[in-house]
Amino acid sequence: MKVKDILKNKGPEVFTISEEKTVADALKILVSNNIGVLIVLNNDAKISGIFSERDVVKNAYSNPEEFINYKIKDIMSTNIIFVEPEDDIEYIESVMTNNHIRHLPVVSNKILVGLISIGDIVKSSRTITQTENKYLMDYISGNLVI
Repeated sequence: MKVKDILKNKGPEVFTISEEKTVADALKILVSNNIGVLIVLNNDAKISGIFSERDVVKNAYSNPEEFINYKIKDIMSTNIIFVEPEDDIEYIESVMTNNHIRHLPVVSNKILVGLISIGDIVKSSRTITQTENKYLMDYISGNLVI
């Protein structure tokens, strides 16, 4: 299975925020949409970072009173790993595991086309496993016509 297969089922919607916005702005978007990550865009509408729940946890502790007024650009994660629609899910799993990340922006020709999460991978893996189990059960029970 490839990233594009997951995006086909999930849809291409990706929530973004300007790097000039504040943490308060970002938290409003995260909470109102029940999501855990925003792709951060610079003034040229290019991806400049990712703002996630982890950024909140890492940074809120140091100065909780002022934290919501921080600019996104000052606390976002900037070491972004991109994936492409043709990448295999096994590759994506290893990238996420090896880098301890849960979200990856999907780009095609340098254009953001989606976002894939560890939850998306778990759902797709579960669907594949259920299909394989059904096939094997039908085969074993003699219900499978070849």
